[in-house]
Amino acid sequence: MTHTIKDLWQKSAQSYPDLTAIKYLDHKNICRVSYRELDEMISMIGRGLLAKDYSSSHIAIIGESSYMWVASYFGIVTGGNIAVPLDASLPEDEITDLINRADCEALFVSPKLVNIIKASSANCPKLRDIWYMSEYTPEGIADESFKVDSIYNLMSLGTLTSSLPSPSEDDLATIIFTSGTTGKSKGVMLTHKNLYDNVINVDYTADPGAVVLSVLPIHHAYCLVMDWMKGFSLGACICINDSLMHMVRNMSIFNPDIMLMVPLMIESVYKKIAATINLSASTSTHSSINAALTIKIFGSNLKIIFTGGAHLDPYYIDRFNEFGIDIFEGYGMSECSPVITTNTLTDHKKGSIGKPLANVELSFEDGEILVRGTSVMKGYYKMKEETDKALKDGWMHTGDKGYLDDDGYLYINGRVKNLIILSNGENVSPEEIENKLSLNPLVREVVVSGENNGLTASIYPDEDVTKQKGLSKDSVQESLQAIIDNFNAAQPSYRHITKLIIRDDPFEKNATGKIKRFGNSQTGSSQKAV
Repeated sequence: MTHTIKDLWQKSAQSYPDLTAIKYLDHKNICRVSYRELDEMISMIGRGLLAKDYSSSHIAIIGESSYMWVASYFGIVTGGNIAVPLDASLPEDEITDLINRADCEALFVSPKLVNIIKASSANCPKLRDIWYMSEYTPEGIADESFKVDSIYNLMSLGTLTSSLPSPSEDDLATIIFTSGTTGKSKGVMLTHKNLYDNVINVDYTADPGAVVLSVLPIHHAYCLVMDWMKGFSLGACICINDSLMHMVRNMSIFNPDIMLMVPLMIESVYKKIAATINLSASTSTHSSINAALTIKIFGSNLKIIFTGGAHLDPYYIDRFNEFGIDIFEGYGMSECSPVITTNTLTDHKKGSIGKPLANVELSFEDGEILVRGTSVMKGYYKMKEETDKALKDGWMHTGDKGYLDDDGYLYINGRVKNLIILSNGENVSPEEIENKLSLNPLVREVVVSGENNGLTASIYPDEDVTKQKGLSKDSVQESLQAIIDNFNAAQPSYRHITKLIIRDDPFEKNATGKIKRFGNSQTGSSQKAV
């Protein structure tokens, strides 16, 4: 058996035809798509593309999470083409630039994104076809000059072709543009084997029919691989979260067994719980929380949350354990398909980011984590210089600093490029300080930077906490300064924060919720720390 996404999907479709593959909300109604129904859509899309002479072609997908997005992605990839998922929240000019940079010949797009349909039709000359993922023509695109049609018409062409070519495991499957916090986004080229091996080597199991609530952006590698590919490989039912604003509501509607969340989501959910029951997020215990409240917030079945993408303080792992929920932290990057290490139900250590997958090897160079294995990318699309910098002798240079403990668990202590080097020669990892400050419920977001040979903390306060406590602007400033003072009292002098900036607005973030460390203006009132 070859290691391709087609093999992965066909095994699931054949093993679980009558199980529900996807659930989603249509207004207040829960709709279901079975593995058999999804397989038929995937097959018709793949055969429709072949009928339109698409072979080894780059095809973009843009839109919110939907069953048709999933069918389109798998239809592209299992049919021997290359899927290019893009972030629908990007400005139009950036989206069209990425479509052109990726040499896309076709586009699947949400019918809600009429502006993207128009912009790509006008500014992406290599596009032969644009298909909106709906039966109904979106308003405003009736102009005959647009190369636009319904995906259902493409699927109808699939009845004219009986079979599809099978991709090889070394064929390119997808190009995922990094949602990096600095610099120009890079197109990560991942092969079928890269993705297949990552799915198979992530060590967790669930019974067929287990419910996963997918809340992360679907174009992101972590969501696409861990929620959808891994979930399908287990015969899981993947439920689509229609909005981050509705996440808590949807947890109670769908009653998930498993979720993937970034640390910011976990922290936000916990702080809201703590505020609701008037407990301090730094000192509380949960003996007073009754089962009804837990079920109301998390649903009745949630037992496992996988997390990655940023540091999660072990404090939150302890707190969620008191709700009967295990949090397993992992580490990865798009360039590694994406999971590199993870904690599991049978092998975990709080505070670590787990052990390497079985197909992954780690090394270290001046403290930087290097990765080698079958999940490491082919390279960056049309960016040879960047590829050569990242991949040296088969080792992926992650840019993260870390170490393995005696038991083989990995820990990260910062980004190489974020390291602050002070005039006295001391090196400071800003992430370590940020993680400590963010434990306080008043601190919603924080970035520590090095300025004028000292450290500056830029903080965006949590508005829910300030409103609940009735804090004035001066009181917020005094409270945040007290947090800084308490931190400084326990630190060596070179780690003292000497300036506090209070932001009026949240930091700009990338698609996965990570703060863009460079490029956020430091607006707001400021004061000298005492």
